Amino acid sequence: MIKTFKNERVLEFYKQLPFNIYDNVEEATKNIKKNDPTKIYPPLKEILNSKKKIDILDVGCGAGWFANSISYFFNNANVIGLDFNSVALEFTNSVKKRLNLKTNFIEKDLFELDSKKKYNLITSLGVLHHTNNCHEGLKKILMQDPDYVLIGLYHKYGRKPFLDYFDDLKKKFPEKGENFLYEEYKKLDKRSANEKHLKSWFKDQVVHPHETQHSFEEIAPIFKNLNYEIKSTSLNRFSNFKDYNEIIDKEKEWYDYGKKQLGNNLYFPGFFIIFAKKI
Repeated sequence: MIKTFKNERVLEFYKQLPFNIYDNVEEATKNIKKNDPTKIYPPLKEILNSKKKIDILDVGCGAGWFANSISYFFNNANVIGLDFNSVALEFTNSVKKRLNLKTNFIEKDLFELDSKKKYNLITSLGVLHHTNNCHEGLKKILMQDPDYVLIGLYHKYGRKPFLDYFDDLKKKFPEKGENFLYEEYKKLDKRSANEKHLKSWFKDQVVHPHETQHSFEEIAPIFKNLNYEIKSTSLNRFSNFKDYNEIIDKEKEWYDYGKKQLGNNLYFPGFFIIFAKKI
């Protein structure tokens, strides 16, 4: 029997309101059309802007923005999205049909992943820190032996100011409940005019039943042990670096950055990206 580290509370939470979902397919398709994913994730330009066919697996695709966006902007990409939430997959398949995309979506626990297919790229953005074992989730992905991986996790230092801010609100005003927290969240996050979309972000960020936070220093050895070289990271804004210590020595500074953003009444979730290549 395959050992799984999926969290059942997380699954039920996302069935009630999937993350990054809209109240209608039209809003979701408009969002896809205006957001080239390579502008959000610059390391992908090198891979996706080539004319070569590329096979991509998006682990924990949720409501499907990333997987469908890749399919929409890049005809050379064959994209599979994997998630354990049937509610989210029903929505993302509706978006896929509306845009006439070739994305393929599969309902499966990531810990059951045992692909015989060779992927050029596996992505997992904001997923592994919601499992019961982030490290094992990362190992599971790397053991599929893709050429490249793009991994997004909550950051140990950058995430702390945001969590502390809402933890303090919960302690100071325990009687006010979730609606009060939502109103406070909206003062920070002004990105979306779609109420369901914004509410899905709030629920994910503020009242999630389970999350962990991680550092580059903690995660980097896993890549090395499984023969992956980290090529870039959002922690230095995807700039070149000579060795991992350059990132490790400065990553605690993201705590101060998170504090500054909150002080300016700006939304900053404390999230970081790692892009790595198989050695």
